[in-house]
Amino acid sequence: MGRPSNRAQKRAEILTAFARVLADHGYAGATIAAIALEAGIAPGLVHHHFDDKAELLRALVHDLVAKFRQRVHQYEANEDPLFAYVDGALKLDERADLVAAKCWVGVLAEAVRNKALFLQMRTLLDTEISSIERRSRGRLSTEQAGAVLAFIIGALVLGAFAPRKTKGFAAPGLRALVLAFGVS
Repeated sequence: MGRPSNRAQKRAEILTAFARVLADHGYAGATIAAIALEAGIAPGLVHHHFDDKAELLRALVHDLVAKFRQRVHQYEANEDPLFAYVDGALKLDERADLVAAKCWVGVLAEAVRNKALFLQMRTLLDTEISSIERRSRGRLSTEQAGAVLAFIIGALVLGAFAPRKTKGFAAPGLRALVLAFGVS
C-alpha cells in the first residue's frame, strides 16, 4: 500500500511561501528560487506543483479571496453584514492577516502590467462592489459601494507603505464613512 498523497498540503505550503515572498519583495522579487527557499524545498518541487508564477498568482488570488470571505463570515455572527465586510477587510485584531494585506497590494500592482490578471481583478472588483451594495440592503448606491471598496484598497496600499502611521485607523474610518452615507 502506498503513502497517502500530500499534494494539497505541499501546494498550500508553497502558496504560503509565495505569499510571504510576494508581500516582502513584490511580484518581480518572487522568483521560483526565492519561493523555494522560503518553503524550504528545491525549486524543482515548486515547478512540480505549479506550472509557473502565473499559476501561483491565480492560486494565490483564489486563496486570498477565500480567506477574506472566511474572515468576513466570522464577523457576521455578531454584526450587520456591511460592517462585517468592513471589519473583515480592515480591522486589526487577532483575525487580521497582514501578509494577505501586503499581497493584495502586490497583486494589484502586478495587475497593471498583466492583462489577464487585470481582467481577473476587474471582475473581482465588480463582484465586490455588488457584494457591498447587497450587504447594505439598499442603503448604499453602487457609487457609494464603490467608494467603500476604494477606501479599502487605499487603506491596504497606505498600510503597506506606512504601517506605523496608519495602524488602526482604517476600519473605524471606513465605519465613519459608511455612517456618513446614512447607513445606521
